[in-house]
Amino acid sequence: MRILAVADVHSPRYLEEFASELTKYNAPDLFLMAGDMVNRGKADEMINVLDVIGEQIGSNFPIVGCFGNEEYSEIRDELVEIIGTRMIILDEQSLIFKIRGLKVGIVGTQGSLDRPTSWQRDNIPSIKRIFRRRVGRARNLLKRLEYQGADRRILLMHYSPCLETCEGEDRRAFSWLGSKRFYKILEEEQPDLVIHGHVHNATVHEAYIRDTRVRNVALPAVGTITELDIWT
Repeated sequence: MRILAVADVHSPRYLEEFASELTKYNAPDLFLMAGDMVNRGKADEMINVLDVIGEQIGSNFPIVGCFGNEEYSEIRDELVEIIGTRMIILDEQSLIFKIRGLKVGIVGTQGSLDRPTSWQRDNIPSIKRIFRRRVGRARNLLKRLEYQGADRRILLMHYSPCLETCEGEDRRAFSWLGSKRFYKILEEEQPDLVIHGHVHNATVHEAYIRDTRVRNVALPAVGTITELDIWT
């Protein structure tokens, strides 16, 4: 199974680079987007992101994404309307896809931070409760996929779940990059694959938490689109 994954295109900021990198790849079985695909709430830019994918590698495969912090909450309904049937956004939701004979379950969430940003504290009074709820929701959704008989489970999120794929950043800043609460989920639930973004300056892009493979697919960090050929 071939998976392509990317995050942090921040269109139009890195759209040209994203389009150029797409020319190196063929159509995958699954395309995953781990948030911040548009820059600073520019919902209309999602059209350009999807257009370049279609122009370069076609559209005969599922595209699944989660929201990032720059897909602001107030534009998310508009984004979903713009996207239509061209991709699926999983916002604290899960879905099972049948791909190459496997039932692949995907949980999508923005994820959480251990310490909200000053903007989040000032503008979202309930942000700490929201972050705690997302952790519990993700755990429950992963359990549900197991009960539903998923052969493989993917956790697709924007914020990082672990320090290991944040190497290159100041470790003291991890509380603004991700949450150790999600690390506990990986240890307990052991999904097969975790895809995340958000960490632009990482120098280590892959880690294992027990048997769970974690990939940081942020375009500014990796420099290209992440390709995984797995489960074959």
